[in-house]
Amino acid sequence: MTYFALSLLQHTPMWVWAILALLVALGAMQLRDHVLTRQRLLVQPVALGALSLYAAVSTFGPQTGVLLAWALGAALGAALNRTLRLPRQVRRQADGRFAIGGSWAPMALLMTIFWLRYGINASLAMVPALAGIASSLYGAATGLLAARAWRALQQDQSNAHAGSASWAAGT
Repeated sequence: MTYFALSLLQHTPMWVWAILALLVALGAMQLRDHVLTRQRLLVQPVALGALSLYAAVSTFGPQTGVLLAWALGAALGAALNRTLRLPRQVRRQADGRFAIGGSWAPMALLMTIFWLRYGINASLAMVPALAGIASSLYGAATGLLAARAWRALQQDQSNAHAGSASWAAGT
């Protein structure tokens, strides 16, 4: 087992590790309180959602089952956020920007997406029949990201949490 893991890591192209470093940097930026415009709030879920759909289609082909599995996963991921309620600290400012409290959740989600994709690609090399499950998982990650952005867009100043003035001040 150790030989397999080492072999897998050794045969991973360097650009994959560069993507991991980029995702870690993006996740780290979201550990601190930050203020985003509406456009910046939507960039991450739209970009990663498009990459997720591309990953499913390029890996398994544009088959109806693959697209349905991805869409079902996206819907389930979005529904999951009704329970998770991410982001937890968000307030729409008077200028239309969004003050979002720092959180480990975006880092965890980005790492989940990366390792999911990494693991799926390694697994598919051995068991191609995992296509439907993989498409659903790609979609679920997309749904969570989209629902997080949607939840932020739904916030206004009247439902900001007490004691949140420090992170909502625009720093």
